[in-house]
Amino acid sequence: MKPISRQQVDELLVYLDCQALALERVLTFLDEFRRALIRRDTGALERMREQLEEEGRIGSEMEARRRHLMEQFAAAMGCRVERVCLSEICRRCEPMQQVPLRERQERLKALTARLRQQHLATELLVRECARLNRRLLEVLTGQPGGSCLYDAHGRSGGMNSSGLVSVKG
Repeated sequence: MKPISRQQVDELLVYLDCQALALERVLTFLDEFRRALIRRDTGALERMREQLEEEGRIGSEMEARRRHLMEQFAAAMGCRVERVCLSEICRRCEPMQQVPLRERQERLKALTARLRQQHLATELLVRECARLNRRLLEVLTGQPGGSCLYDAHGRSGGMNSSGLVSVKG
């Protein structure tokens, strides 16, 4: 088992910084997406769709880079790729190399936790928009989807089921 070289650690640190920047971009993207969705800004949503394609390309490159690094570390550590993780790399590095690795690890953990929260908030907003759209279509077409309607006084069955728009051709 070869020791982990300073060059390998430096390469990993650069990768981890790039990964953190990518997570920050995703967090910003999700914020902007929710704002555009709430504002119903179709132009912004279309631009964001195009931006997603570019982020997908960058994500693929980052994944290839990650696999390459993991293979290098697995060879240096004398283990299978599946066993390579940042904590294990830290344990096998010199103490001076551990500090920046652990700092990056904590930063990535914090960003990942924020991403989970933002993803959930975005998912809930998108689901609510879809629910409201379905509900609006049900009201317009008079085709109830299993939920009841309420009148202005909160009583169920407040609207007739004839619909505002005919769906017959």
